[in-house]
Amino acid sequence: MKVLITGSTGFVGQYLVKALLDKGISCRLLVRDIAFAEKIFGNTENIELWPGDITKPETLKSIAEGVDFVYHLAAAGHVSAISQAAFDEFVRVNVGGTKNLIDTCKGYAVKKFVHFSSTAAMGLIKKGIVDENTTPQPKSPYQKSKLQSEAVALDAGGDDVSVVVLRPCMIYGPRGKGEFYKICNLMRKGRFPKVGFGRNLTPLVHVTDVVAAAIKAAENGQPGEVYLIASETSIDLNYMRKLVMQAWGSEAMYPYVPVWLMLLAAWCFEMLARVTNTAPMCTRKNIASTVWDRVFSIEKAKTQLGYKPQVAFEQGIAETVDWFRSLEC
Repeated sequence: MKVLITGSTGFVGQYLVKALLDKGISCRLLVRDIAFAEKIFGNTENIELWPGDITKPETLKSIAEGVDFVYHLAAAGHVSAISQAAFDEFVRVNVGGTKNLIDTCKGYAVKKFVHFSSTAAMGLIKKGIVDENTTPQPKSPYQKSKLQSEAVALDAGGDDVSVVVLRPCMIYGPRGKGEFYKICNLMRKGRFPKVGFGRNLTPLVHVTDVVAAAIKAAENGQPGEVYLIASETSIDLNYMRKLVMQAWGSEAMYPYVPVWLMLLAAWCFEMLARVTNTAPMCTRKNIASTVWDRVFSIEKAKTQLGYKPQVAFEQGIAETVDWFRSLEC
């Protein structure tokens, strides 16, 4: 068996490559920087490096030849970006790049195309439990581009390529330096206040559970379907902070800040960002996502894919923060 993977040098991609190699599956990796990929994967047996770029169709010619499954992880984005230029770039890569890749798969015997999206594609929805039937409400450039990438993947695939879409929530784990890393650093430095009086339920999923879901999606995913990928439950933000601080082995300030004050501060950050044409330090949507309880149902993934998250927050957060600490050694 051979699979094609884009975004293989990224956080989730590296875990996915290892999991597939452990199963004896050969991996063809689309990479923009061969030297960087070689530094990560070395001369590992069963890995083929293919130089190319999803935004350059000429580099994708025959890339799907002999491939059984495709895992499309490559994407561009900054969750807080608000400029038109950022949106244009996200669309160029996330939407245009996805269509290019699917188009080049047509005519080959690809059994399944697993497209990695994100719960960000749904926007911020104030609802008790969100599932795949909930109508997306994307607002930011990144959110809109992710939803558009799903639509173009499903439309471009049509009857020629069987496309399955995964929407993981915030992904964490060792070697991940995304949003969870930023949150943990702010907590450690006493710069992550308690906003409001709610539980602030936050969805998280460990990277190894995401990889397991991706493999299950290739095996069992139904063409044209979208699946939310998260842990069994969302985590209380206060409890998450407790686990993070225990893993850091330190304590820090945890001041209370009224919601209205944080929203005002975020508005100021947004206005400053518009003037400087940069991503704001924080947005009002960031604050809302912290204050609102967010819970994603994974019943569809459990039933149709056979997905079953394995990593408990206590274990996953401890090992992840331990890796963060190793960066400072």
